[in-house]
Amino acid sequence: MPDPDDRSDLTPLIRGAQGGDRGAFGRLASAIQNKVRGWAENFTQDADDADDVTQDVLILVHRRLPQFEGKSRFSTWLYTITRNVALDRRRRTHRRERRLETMDAPPDSTEIRDAFDETTLTSLVLKYFDELPARQREVFELSDIQGLSAPEVAERLGMKAVTVRANLFKARRTIRQRMLEHHSTLLEEYRS
Repeated sequence: MPDPDDRSDLTPLIRGAQGGDRGAFGRLASAIQNKVRGWAENFTQDADDADDVTQDVLILVHRRLPQFEGKSRFSTWLYTITRNVALDRRRRTHRRERRLETMDAPPDSTEIRDAFDETTLTSLVLKYFDELPARQREVFELSDIQGLSAPEVAERLGMKAVTVRANLFKARRTIRQRMLEHHSTLLEEYRS
């Protein structure tokens, strides 16, 4: 099987699939499925969720392949799609879990306020996270959400650790500034 990290091996399959050749897309999907599944399991930490993410990624690749121009490595493009699908799934799962938790037991007023504040803060961070430039989003997600160290992020993204740290600093600063600009009252209440 061709390796998604080796663009030259996949180029004929990519071009064929972009031209509507179903057989080429089937071979491409077979070639990338294990790599996507591995990334998905790293993101989700759950085998069933990883299977669902992999399926969703392959559907998105099929839809978005015509837009892939080959300006970046195919594996980078594929990784980004996988990361975004996994993050979306995580957000939906967390929202569903929070709804179920609130239905289970009647919380006291302090629990309600704390849950509201934490949920609100999380949603604000995610909102401003989505507005970051792509590179900063990727670094922030790997470092602050997945907990990888700067050298690990650097290795995964093929960049220097100092570049990772710079992008992470910019991402955190931007999120903090946006939250302070638009929600300073909420942040003050949360600190107290």
